[in-house]
Amino acid sequence: MFPDISDFCEFKGDLYAATLGNSVFKLDPVSKNKWLFFGNGLSDLSANLNCIAGNSNALVAGTNANGIYDYLPANSTTWEERLLSGQISPNEKAYDIVTAHDTLFYASGGGRFYMSTDDGFTWQRIGNSLPTAATNIVNANQALIKTRYIFNGSSNTLFYYIKKDALQDPFINFSVVFNHFSYKIDILGNRLWDASTQGLFYMSLSALPGISAVDPSPLTQQPAQFALFNAKCDNKKVLLTWKTALEQNSSHFDIEKSEDGIRWTVISTLPAAGNSNIERSYSFADNNAVQNNYYRIAEYDLNGRSQYTSIIQSTCSATNTFKLWPNPVYDKTFINITADNDSPVMIMIFDSKGALVKVQRAMALQGSNQLGVDMKLLASGIYSVFINWNNGQMKKTVQVLKQ
Repeated sequence: MFPDISDFCEFKGDLYAATLGNSVFKLDPVSKNKWLFFGNGLSDLSANLNCIAGNSNALVAGTNANGIYDYLPANSTTWEERLLSGQISPNEKAYDIVTAHDTLFYASGGGRFYMSTDDGFTWQRIGNSLPTAATNIVNANQALIKTRYIFNGSSNTLFYYIKKDALQDPFINFSVVFNHFSYKIDILGNRLWDASTQGLFYMSLSALPGISAVDPSPLTQQPAQFALFNAKCDNKKVLLTWKTALEQNSSHFDIEKSEDGIRWTVISTLPAAGNSNIERSYSFADNNAVQNNYYRIAEYDLNGRSQYTSIIQSTCSATNTFKLWPNPVYDKTFINITADNDSPVMIMIFDSKGALVKVQRAMALQGSNQLGVDMKLLASGIYSVFINWNNGQMKKTVQVLKQ
């Protein structure tokens, strides 16, 4: 990518990158091997972005000057340029944005800090002003932790925290490091990590009063576990079938269709089971299908949180196609196969010594299928994933790196 990438984040199952020079890009949701420009609605004022973050309902990017930020509601493809404080503010660049549950926190170049509880649509001040040449913020369970960079003949970084139950109070300084510039801070376990010009450092959060670990956002608590997603061509219509292995407070499904895998339209809504510990099956027929449409299913829970399936293409003219992604994998990998007929699928995973460590059986329906394989409990290393389908006529073996 030509522009420098300043930040990136995942939103609604897709990866977005903020750039210095050409606003926002989105990873191709189908091929996963190229970036697509995603700056519709943005002017030259948003060409340089320093940060990007999202919650359940919106994506927000911070620009380099003038107190302008970019706002993208869920399921929209057009950005809106908005003013952080309701007016143009010269030199009020964005330094960092983080998500704490569905609340967004925003650190500006004027040393001011803001909070939004309505998905980034409006903002209110928190804490006190701390003029700085650069800052980072990170979200702990009970507090926000920030850096403040000051140059007064040498580079110095100051560290602060503010408790979430006292956001009206000033930030509290707990450390000063001289001849030091922090590029990034993060929390792993009960440690605060600092990547800087002097190397990588950490301190125990137990040194701070009543502050522990990173805040586990409920965005990771999905309302459902999808077990299968299938698209079958039937004359002039496409039959979509999906299964859930688990549902928690699920409300409904939105069936979405796209011609290019980028711009999506909700074509129907179906009620979900609510709460279920058993496998549930759902189906929908698109009677206005065009060959090679893209489809995905979104499930919403009663609190408005959502989970998307991966994207599947109704490749009516294709047979015996295969794809496995992501690779490397952290917790779950997905296998896309196209079957000639309904047939059982055997998935076997072998470790680097050749030992069989996992077996998973599923049912592929005629057409395109997406199967999820949970590798979360496997140790880091290289595994061989063997897949057998089409009644034994199709076999694939893929090496997967588990991180």
